[in-house]
Amino acid sequence: MSKKKNKHYKPSHSSKLRSNAKKFFGQYENNVTRAAFVKNYDKFILFCREQYDCKTKEECAEHIEDYIEYLKEKDHTASTIHTYMAPVGLYHGIPLNVMNLPKRYAAENTRSRKERKHYRSDGDENNSKYSRTVELQKCVGIRRNELKNLRGSDLKVDECGYLCIVVRRGKGGKETYQRILPEDIETVKSFFDGTENKVFSAQEMNNSIDYHHMRAEQAVRAYNYYFDRINNEPGYRKQLEDEIVKRWNEKCIDKKTKKPKHLDKNEIRGNYFVRGKNKQLALEKGLPIVYDRLSLMAVSIYHLSHWRLDVTVSNYMMAV
Repeated sequence: MSKKKNKHYKPSHSSKLRSNAKKFFGQYENNVTRAAFVKNYDKFILFCREQYDCKTKEECAEHIEDYIEYLKEKDHTASTIHTYMAPVGLYHGIPLNVMNLPKRYAAENTRSRKERKHYRSDGDENNSKYSRTVELQKCVGIRRNELKNLRGSDLKVDECGYLCIVVRRGKGGKETYQRILPEDIETVKSFFDGTENKVFSAQEMNNSIDYHHMRAEQAVRAYNYYFDRINNEPGYRKQLEDEIVKRWNEKCIDKKTKKPKHLDKNEIRGNYFVRGKNKQLALEKGLPIVYDRLSLMAVSIYHLSHWRLDVTVSNYMMAV
C-alpha cells in the first residue's frame, strides 16, 4: 500500500523564505548569476532565522543593517560584503548606495594576488593537460565560464571589421564581441573550426587554474597596444574614438526610445588619475598612477566588456 500524504504538513518558515526568494531570482537568465544570488541570499535568511527568528520577508528586511555589521565583524573584505549584499538589495528593493557598506579599494583586493600555500597539479598552468586552454586564454582573456562554453563557430568580425571572439552569454546573459590583438590572430584562429562543437573538453576545463590572472595580463597588453598606437600613429586617436562611438551606438540602446543612450565624451578624453589607497598600492608596485582614458575605454569595451574605467583600473590594470 502506498503511503498516505500527510495532510497536516506545512513548509517551514525558512523553506517559504527560500522558495519565494528563489522564484524572484529566477528572472535572471544567466545561470551563474542566478545561482550566486540564491546562494548568497540564503545566507541572509539563515542569519535572520538564527539571530532574530524572522518568519517573513518584511521581518528580514528590518535586519539588513544588522547583517552588514555582522559581516564586518566576521572580517569579510569590502568586496565580499558587496557580493553578499547584492541579492539582498535587489530582493528588498534597496539600492546598495544607500546601505552602510564599506568602500571597496583595489588596494584591498586579494583575487589573483595570493600565492597558493600548496602546489596543485590541476592549478599549474604549465600542466600539459590544460595547455590548450592556457594558450587561448593568454590571447583572449575571457571569463572561465565563457572559455568553457566556446564553440568552433564563435569567431566573427565586429562592426568595424575586427576579428573577435563571440561570447554568446557573457556577464548578464548578453552576447559580446571581444577583439583579438593582431599578434594573436593566427593562434586564436587555430582553435576554431567553424562547427558547433565545444573548443575545449570537460576534462580540459576541469582544473583550478587562475584564468582571471591571465585576463588581467591580457588587459594590460591591450592597453599598451592602444596607447602605443595613439602615441605613434597620427590620426589613430580620432579613429579609435569613432570606433568606440560606433560600438556604443550598436550596443547601448535605451529600451524605451530604442535609440542610443548618451555617451559622455569626457569618459574617453584626457587622463584617468588613480587616487587614495589605490594610488598608494600603485606606487608600491611600481604601476602607473595616470592612464589615458581612451586607451582604457578601448580595453574596457573591446576586451573586458565592462564599459567602466574604474573597474578596468582597479580589477585589471592593478591586479598583476
